[in-house]
Amino acid sequence: MVIETSDFLHRLEANQFNLFTQKLHNGISNLLEKFKGTVLKHNDNTYEATFDSVTNAVLCGLKLKANFKYITPKFDKSIRDLKLGIAEGKSVKSKILATRMCEIVVKDKFVISESVKKHYEQDNRNSFINRDDIKVLKQTEAEFLTKLMNFVETIWNDPSFNVTRFSKNLGLSSSQFYRRLKKLTGKSPSTFLRDFRLKRAMIMLHYRKGNITEIATRTGFNSPAYFSKCFKEAFNILPSKYLQQHA
Repeated sequence: MVIETSDFLHRLEANQFNLFTQKLHNGISNLLEKFKGTVLKHNDNTYEATFDSVTNAVLCGLKLKANFKYITPKFDKSIRDLKLGIAEGKSVKSKILATRMCEIVVKDKFVISESVKKHYEQDNRNSFINRDDIKVLKQTEAEFLTKLMNFVETIWNDPSFNVTRFSKNLGLSSSQFYRRLKKLTGKSPSTFLRDFRLKRAMIMLHYRKGNITEIATRTGFNSPAYFSKCFKEAFNILPSKYLQQHA
């Protein structure tokens, strides 16, 4: 299981952040322990965990989603975001898939692989919790996601990349690629690539990997001014202000 909270939580004032973080980590830790989950790694907004059974993993995820809204400040809806991805297996590929399910698949969904659903049903006499907020990632979708992200990782910071090249490199027609991407992520190709770059840029800003101009260039933006405009639209804060809050 990969658990990720919104990057927006880093923009809270110090006292609010400390309170929120304490409640968040206590809540996640308690539920992981209750459902026999083992934490492999975690930081301010991401957890990786394994479970002794598929059933415990799914039930833990449902409980996490249900509890999350009670520990987020009601006055800041922008941080009411908890992403969950569950894939089966102990390999590095399974961990990468769970991470990508969590980060890439359409927002506000608890994402599980088709094999997780299958084994949950086997463990629970063919019953499954049918909910609108659960997205079961079909095998064909998982394969598309893997090919997509493997390619994106090679071109995301190339400012000359044209999104029309997506379909060609993935062996699909433009209309096929658009439909699959839209269904999986809820975004058009241009919006998807822009948001991916902006998320990478936020990470760089947070860890002081350069000034705004340097980070804009390194994340595929030709213009620092355009980068700042896109950053403000996506995160409701200018990159310069974000840096000030994390000085």
